[in-house]
Amino acid sequence: MCLTIPGKIESIKKGIATVSNGSRTAQVDLGLVFDAKVGDWILYATDRAVKQISAEDAKEIISLLEDHYHPVDVSKLPLRFKKIIFKVRSQKTDNRLQITDNSPHDLTRDEIEYLLNLKGKDNLETLFAEANSIRKEVIEDFVCIHGIIEFSNHCKNNCLYCGIRRDNANSKRYRMTEDEIVAAAKDAVENEGYKLIVLQSGEDEYYSDEMLIKIIKKIKSLLKVFIFISVGERSRSFYKKALEAGASGSLIRFETSNSELYRKLRPGHILDNRLQLIRYLQELGYYVATGSMVGLPGQTVGDIAEDLLTIQRLGAPMISAGPYVEAKNTPLQITNYKLQISNKFQNPNDKMTNDLITDNRQPTTDNLELMLKFIAIARFMMPEVKIPVTTALETLDPENGRHRGLLAGANALMFNLTPEKYSKNYSIYDNKYREREKVWQKYGLFQGEESYEMLSDRLMVDTLHTNN
Repeated sequence: MCLTIPGKIESIKKGIATVSNGSRTAQVDLGLVFDAKVGDWILYATDRAVKQISAEDAKEIISLLEDHYHPVDVSKLPLRFKKIIFKVRSQKTDNRLQITDNSPHDLTRDEIEYLLNLKGKDNLETLFAEANSIRKEVIEDFVCIHGIIEFSNHCKNNCLYCGIRRDNANSKRYRMTEDEIVAAAKDAVENEGYKLIVLQSGEDEYYSDEMLIKIIKKIKSLLKVFIFISVGERSRSFYKKALEAGASGSLIRFETSNSELYRKLRPGHILDNRLQLIRYLQELGYYVATGSMVGLPGQTVGDIAEDLLTIQRLGAPMISAGPYVEAKNTPLQITNYKLQISNKFQNPNDKMTNDLITDNRQPTTDNLELMLKFIAIARFMMPEVKIPVTTALETLDPENGRHRGLLAGANALMFNLTPEKYSKNYSIYDNKYREREKVWQKYGLFQGEESYEMLSDRLMVDTLHTNN
């Protein structure tokens, strides 16, 4: 569901209230809170009231999205940066989900690289503040909250960066049963108010196409919920059947737009095949979330710029991207670096893996800052796109990562709904952040048919299944 916005009722006329919270005034239908009166505070989403709240609660939610940027002397900003900001401000914000060829408002690769290389407090705060301003102007303060159920950490692949890779003998494996998956979804929807859940796993062939289709159908028969799937490279036949069964979207990253780096990181896989699958899912009618990892060993700033351009060319309505965080017992683990090269992961016949491990082309900035820049630039390039704050970003900054991501232009959160006995073992990287923070759920999740309809409106995709 999408985070609701607080507003104080200034006037009421024929069931429509004028509400204000200091930064925004709106006209809101009071149909669901018919006893509200002038002076009351309410929560609303889009143009519909949800419920009455206290003034104290209103202050708390407003503070969630407050920024604390200090005043910047614009005259001291680099001239090139000011020109890019002017260009971004003047860009058209309608119909931005589709790439506009040769638009004078689109950022060039050189400009994207320039922004990724920005340094200095004033420059960075200006970058994030401008992106946040675009988010507020185009999307307002709607922060969508989705839940993810990680139902299996088995994987047939051997990706060099992933903690649940096939050859990680230290990974404590698990598989949720069909009943457990359905029960987790049921609890999330009926008890907590989620209206969009993601079913995610490693590429685990234990779950046949028929099993996954059965699970999707069962959830859709019981619950009013959107289902996204994140199960990797399965057959086109599976994805077609899953859509027919009631799946609405797919989270499927391309990881990196550098085909050689992709080949090194994902042995046995080819980038073009991944991109072809993403395009096929879009053609089928899936709401596709895609993107890359930011700060991978062997990745250059130019590669990251191309990642952003690739997302834009794909016309994806939602970005799935996060910073690289190392995982234990993987070839790319930074700790025990020399030991890995000289022993377990050294293979004289595996030149591409050895080249990657010894590659020095790392980004010059830390991955947290780089990820925040990525979010801000993505907001510049695609004003209407949905950008979640990923768990990986929160892992790098458990205390403030979520807030910083939102203030850099993100507008969605993904909370972990995996049962506790399993969740700690879905360790695709180390020290994975799992806190949900009840305050966000308190304001972002609520029961009722209206919340499902509001999410459908916010997704703005006609092809989403709304069966049941």
